[in-house]
Amino acid sequence: GETQAIAGQIGFDAEGKPVPCSRIDVDLRTLKSDQAWRDNYLYKNTLETETYPLATFVLREVQGLNGPLAEGKEVPLTLIGDLTMHGVTKTVAWQGKAMLQGDTPTGEIMTGEAVTEFDMPDFAIEPPRVPVVLSLNERVRLEIDLTATKVMGEGAVG
Repeated sequence: GETQAIAGQIGFDAEGKPVPCSRIDVDLRTLKSDQAWRDNYLYKNTLETETYPLATFVLREVQGLNGPLAEGKEVPLTLIGDLTMHGVTKTVAWQGKAMLQGDTPTGEIMTGEAVTEFDMPDFAIEPPRVPVVLSLNERVRLEIDLTATKVMGEGAVG
């Protein structure tokens, strides 16, 4: 499924370390696939979005960022932090890349993408198994594409 219901901010201190407000929330109730019946089944029976509506990632560390991003140069990164889904929090690593696009009328723009994988049972999620109708692999792959604008003090991106 896909969603645009993603909100958050990433901030860095003077030493380039993520600050505690570095968090991204995804509203799982808005995930959409090509089949509404599948979405409804996943909301109610697998993700239990009435009880656990959000997936939250809190950034703790960025590996591969050895200084400010240089305009136009793509940098490979590993984002390490705590992912909370379905009432369970686990440390995960996202493999990704980021690039500074330069100044715009609203400020510097950074683009990036990242991916992480885990098994549903890692987060106490029971993989759906409805004979003949629905069966999913236990392995989940999360991907995020982001665009961020520098909006706060030096080094902070929101």
